[in-house]
Amino acid sequence: MPKIQLPVIGYMQGGRRMMTTAMCAPDLVSMVSKPAPWNPAKTDAHGNRPRDTTHLKAIVNYLEGVEDFVLGAAVLYLTSREAHFEPVKLPGVTTDFDAAQFGVLSIDISAKFDIGDGQHRIGAYEHIVQTRDEEDDPVITRLRDSGQPLIIVIDDDHKRRAQDFADLQRNVKAPTQSLGQSMDRRQPINRALSDLFDTVPLFEERVEYLKDNPGKLSAKLFSFKTIRYVSGLLLVGNKYRSPSTMDKAVTDYFEHGTAEEELTAFWTTLGDNPRFADVIDNEVTAAEVREATYLTSAGVLYAIAFAVFTASALIAERLKGDRDEELVTFRENAIEHCVRALDDVDFSRVPDKRLATISDMPLTEKDSIFAGNLIDPISGKLVAGRTAWEAAAAALARHIAANEYIREFIEAQ
Repeated sequence: MPKIQLPVIGYMQGGRRMMTTAMCAPDLVSMVSKPAPWNPAKTDAHGNRPRDTTHLKAIVNYLEGVEDFVLGAAVLYLTSREAHFEPVKLPGVTTDFDAAQFGVLSIDISAKFDIGDGQHRIGAYEHIVQTRDEEDDPVITRLRDSGQPLIIVIDDDHKRRAQDFADLQRNVKAPTQSLGQSMDRRQPINRALSDLFDTVPLFEERVEYLKDNPGKLSAKLFSFKTIRYVSGLLLVGNKYRSPSTMDKAVTDYFEHGTAEEELTAFWTTLGDNPRFADVIDNEVTAAEVREATYLTSAGVLYAIAFAVFTASALIAERLKGDRDEELVTFRENAIEHCVRALDDVDFSRVPDKRLATISDMPLTEKDSIFAGNLIDPISGKLVAGRTAWEAAAAALARHIAANEYIREFIEAQ
């Protein structure tokens, strides 16, 4: 039977022959079989999980939009009847004592790779190859000039192939969202925030990158994940129901708005809040602010950002009136004043003495502006979820609108 031959580096792992190589996407997609659904009762195919179309589309968008893309190795399988590895001695290269061997993998021309890990990556390649005109298409050209790394395993046991997939997932640790987002400089909001960390006093040595939630005694005030979402709410509001749609809206706002200036105004002015100002002046620690107030709670920060977004938009509309200037020219100044209007809000935690009487007398707004929205009035505990911080944002927005400071600001304009 005719053979296809690939240059590979062979090695043994777990008692099996494995090889690493690379193929360009158009050639690769023609040599893989469609993954069968996972069914533990079957013995003639190891199967795979259903394809996630949203995840696959995200990889397609990445490959089409990013020239300097990078994708990890896919794991593919062949049987011992379909493929054979032949070591090759290269002049001047000694591998007698190494794990790796140069060689050639000979594959029956009728054989198809069985996908163990990487079906979404290969599916994304397949989608691009099938939906684009190859002639002079820059994306197809880029894929033809690029290699997709592969780990090819010769294994006849379909159950063991399934076990490999489980083991690969078990032994890979995904980064926290804070770490992954802070490393991803393709998105303008991540770049802008990284720049702000060098200029805004509130952020100096107080941003947690490695965890999504700083610990009780942490010297960090906020995680990158929280700062990023708060910043997104400030810029585009709360009408986007998925991370991807919100990310797109934020990216678009950076292209057409004054995002950097607005973020600087918001976070700089928030740092002037008496509680945060004490941390900046080293009069109290981040842990002490966390223990004494709700200010470092993600829900409270979301509420602040959304309240400022809502109030500043209304104020900017009023200031603009019939003027020909763009609305965004009024937002930055409005944001600063809206944040400052929250300086007299009491963000203190409900005292233990008051919590001791909560069974006889539930919390009210006299105890905290967050009672009944972010704070359960019966238990006194913070409530998680979108509905809670949206309601808290409405309460803060009303406070901003009623503040004498805001009235004086509008009249002065």
